[in-house]
Amino acid sequence: MTSKQEVVGIVCHDAGGAEIVSSYIFKNNITAKYCLEGPAVKVFGRKLGNIKNNSLSDMINGVDWILCGTSWQSSLEWATIQAAKKQDKKVVSFLEHWVNYSERFNRNGITVFPDEIWVVDTYAQKIAEESFPDTKIKLMDNPYLSEIRQSLSKLKPKKKLTEKHAVLYVCENISDHMFLQYGDANYLGYTEHDSLQFFVDNVDKIDKNISTIIIRPHPSDNNPQAKYGWIKKHPINTLCDVQFSKEKSLMQDIVDCDIVVGAETMAMVVGLISRKRVVSSIPKKGRECVLPFPEIEHISELINED
Repeated sequence: MTSKQEVVGIVCHDAGGAEIVSSYIFKNNITAKYCLEGPAVKVFGRKLGNIKNNSLSDMINGVDWILCGTSWQSSLEWATIQAAKKQDKKVVSFLEHWVNYSERFNRNGITVFPDEIWVVDTYAQKIAEESFPDTKIKLMDNPYLSEIRQSLSKLKPKKKLTEKHAVLYVCENISDHMFLQYGDANYLGYTEHDSLQFFVDNVDKIDKNISTIIIRPHPSDNNPQAKYGWIKKHPINTLCDVQFSKEKSLMQDIVDCDIVVGAETMAMVVGLISRKRVVSSIPKKGRECVLPFPEIEHISELINED
């Protein structure tokens, strides 16, 4: 835990990094100065209330060291590492996932590394140590998952449970991410549309008693109704009530469902914590799911069992 006398610069753009960094700030009661953009603004506002946002240059001049998330949608954290190096200030990056580590620190062929990288489990630690042999890797408790456990213990289902099952499908913005990083939306061998299509084509392989499918878009999806509008024309609508989530809270959506399905999103890990059945819908042609949890089932394997 940092000293109370220190002021820590906090820099985040994407929702994933913002969740874990904001949880760390909240848990440790840190005095911070913020530079936030994109989805991170709402995440920090939800957890910490009204905070003063600053430009990168204003923030960096008034702090002792800097803690960043990582982003694929933005170069904010990448630029922050560069700026911190120029001012000889320590900068730490907090990794919240298990994929695309090297790409997080590269923009247009230029790689910049922080002084230290924080990870949240031994699996991530191994990947980071292999990916960044010259950078200090520190294993931390996961403040976001601790926060999730506390929140889940207080939530109750909003809807009356029936004998029929409800599935929460959690989307990821895979194609935009891969196109930005590699110039190929299909770099992983599948897109978010392929993953959703594979799920609805094989719902019966998961469970033959599913009555409701709730699709929860990714925070970076600007117009999910248009993006996934094709789902309303799929034959699955004759078997299930397919709807888009109107719930602000991911955790409430998870509490309200019986099964969580997605490709390899962090929301699936939240599903495991809440003791839900969790299934990956990555098609057979795609890269294998990288989430390091043996409890996660895979539609591709369930098909082979039939």
